[in-house]
Amino acid sequence: MTITVSQHTPGQIRQTIQISSHQLNADVSEAAGGSATGPDPHDLFDAALATCKAMTLQLYAKRKNIPLQEVKVEISRDDSAEAKGLYQLHVRLELIGELTTEQREQLLTIADKCPIHKLMTQTEVQVHTSLKAEPAPTGLAEPLIIQPQERDIGFIIKRLLPAKAQRRVGPFIFVDHMGPATFTPDSTEGDVRQHPHIGLATVTYLFSGAMQHRDTLGNNQRIEPGAVNLMRAGRGIAHSERIPADIRTEQVKVEGMQIWLILPEDEAESEPAFQHYPAALFPAIQVPGSEIRVLLGDYFSQTSVVSFPARCCYAELKLTPCSSLNLPKSEQQLAIYLAAGSLKEPVLSAGQMLVMTEDLTVVAGDDGAHFMVLGGDEVEDPVLLNWNFVARSPERLAQAKEEWNSGAFPRLADDPEWIPAP
Repeated sequence: MTITVSQHTPGQIRQTIQISSHQLNADVSEAAGGSATGPDPHDLFDAALATCKAMTLQLYAKRKNIPLQEVKVEISRDDSAEAKGLYQLHVRLELIGELTTEQREQLLTIADKCPIHKLMTQTEVQVHTSLKAEPAPTGLAEPLIIQPQERDIGFIIKRLLPAKAQRRVGPFIFVDHMGPATFTPDSTEGDVRQHPHIGLATVTYLFSGAMQHRDTLGNNQRIEPGAVNLMRAGRGIAHSERIPADIRTEQVKVEGMQIWLILPEDEAESEPAFQHYPAALFPAIQVPGSEIRVLLGDYFSQTSVVSFPARCCYAELKLTPCSSLNLPKSEQQLAIYLAAGSLKEPVLSAGQMLVMTEDLTVVAGDDGAHFMVLGGDEVEDPVLLNWNFVARSPERLAQAKEEWNSGAFPRLADDPEWIPAP
């Protein structure tokens, strides 16, 4: 179901709400800048709870042959601490009918089990707001450029996805550019302690340095530049990623890409798996002024050796200074992430991601360009990302968190360090 809201009269705050074939108005008080021609959004929110309780009690009474004739609901709110995260609703029920004390208590209990009450108090509600794509009146729409968000996870990373303007590109739901960073010898600085995943696949690809992967399947794998580590979490896996001692001692810079891809719905609860692909399996395709390595899927008429259960594309491209390259046409949703250098066309600086809306000819800047192409077929909602988990329902996310924190989730038995779920 889709609810649409549109301005009732130009220049006024008043809105028209269209729900299927039903229409109602909403407004705010004159003091708040409206004209008080309808309930405000808070009133509608509160009324949904009151209405749901009344309907739930009437349906329950009918099913249980309880002689309930009518339900009247009064609801008042205390929103004085709303800015601090507390929104209180006080509900008073009037139950009309020849009811016993036991029946009244039974109905009072049922009132708190109405769907809207549960939604408000027991369910994690996620609201994802985006701009509706509209064709430009003339010419082509401006391309979307995502700016990196820096995070400190023991070392600095640049986070591209998820972003406010773009939650994902194809099945790519999480994209981090790690480093470059060096780490203190004889320490655990920068180590990522063991943590869990469900419903997604992780792909680690390094430009320099090395990392040590360990997981609950028993894999203990060092990854170096040019190789690919693919871990399919499925129904559940935990792993750690640590900086090897020699990399610390020799002060080698660690830099690379860490990405997550959504597993198809029919693979989301599959058995977890891990595969390491050595760098020799990804030879560079030589194009005048450019070299291309296809890491996942198909690109430039090349198919990666890496097996993934959905159509996607992940490739590394390097252009010499001022060289140009026509990127292949694709039906998939694609983006380019500029890891280093610059692009004159389209204009892009290192650290930025451009979501492609048309065929592109890229022209490297005077310092060349090193970028990743990523994307694939769009994934239909619902897809929920919370902490390290991807799922199709909030209940599955909550279950995974509870299992991890309680110890019911698989863990590395000989590693006491683990990251609790928030």
